[in-house]
Amino acid sequence: MEFRKFVENYKKDVKETLAKLPKKHQSLIKGYKFKSQPGNTLKGDDEHVGITDDEKKTITVCGGWFYSREMINLHEIAHKLWKNLSNEQKDKWEKIVKNTKKYMPKNSALNQNTEEIFCMTYATEYAKHPPVTYQNKARQDFIKNIS
Repeated sequence: MEFRKFVENYKKDVKETLAKLPKKHQSLIKGYKFKSQPGNTLKGDDEHVGITDDEKKTITVCGGWFYSREMINLHEIAHKLWKNLSNEQKDKWEKIVKNTKKYMPKNSALNQNTEEIFCMTYATEYAKHPPVTYQNKARQDFIKNIS
């Protein structure tokens, strides 16, 4: 596929994904531009597949090895949402994670901090092809009920 077509399709795909989000969540990224890079990690960063730059108002993702660009974009949006949760909401989320995490194997992808699990669960809730790792009724119900 030629690069111009890829960029056009990417912009269309991002718009379709954003349209699935609650309006309040969409407002957190109003004015942000979405950028895509080739490769499995971001240029100059061997550990990350996505980054949000609030100063430049950009969300940049690459084609991660395990997750789609859609998942990575949603994950980055979730970090913005996490910053806007109340302490009460974060406490409730931490309890849900604690209660659901204990059933997972020790080497599970769920052995991350609660914010990262929140972001992955959020991405799973709205992605077209979500991984099953983060699917859990209690966690997903929490995500669905954030206003």
